[in-house]
Amino acid sequence: AQQYEWLLADYPNLFSRIQQCASDGKFVPVGGTWVEMDCNMPSGESLVRQFLYGQAFFKEQFGKRSEVFWLPDTFGYAAQLPQIIQGAGMKYFLTQKLSWNNINTFPHNTFNWEALDGTQVLTHFPPANTYCSKVNVTDVVNSVKNNKDKDRAPVSMLLYGNGDGGGGPTVDMCESVRRLSGGVSGLPFMEIAGE
Repeated sequence: AQQYEWLLADYPNLFSRIQQCASDGKFVPVGGTWVEMDCNMPSGESLVRQFLYGQAFFKEQFGKRSEVFWLPDTFGYAAQLPQIIQGAGMKYFLTQKLSWNNINTFPHNTFNWEALDGTQVLTHFPPANTYCSKVNVTDVVNSVKNNKDKDRAPVSMLLYGNGDGGGGPTVDMCESVRRLSGGVSGLPFMEIAGE
């Protein structure tokens, strides 16, 4: 929510356009917390407050709470995170870092993560194994080839943007998305969510 608040303060006209796109179903505001927080050291109370303040912002600015908890770049996950995510009114968890382990390869891309109390949240680790795809043919193919759960979850997400650290998509990436969407012979089918 903090990045959206900065956008609102610094570029209010652009933020209004984003709000309209969200209202029209062309933009999905994800996140759900105030900032992308560490999940190893903070107390449960601290994690709950991240969701409390983040979801309040989403409700106020977008008319509804975020349904997708987006935590792309953290280095660990608290065991009770599914309980906190669900308690914040969210249905889904999207992240990337767990797939980058070079010692213990995680066996799934899409699964129900169960907390210690039995609470579950549908979780997805995009199979392209990056959150800064350039939307090239290799990344599109890897989104299908690396999907470990094709039998149960034949759809995967491709996360694209310029660099590690908050960069958004470039004009070239958007053009690649346009060209590769809707079916290109020899490539997996790709579509833009919300269209």
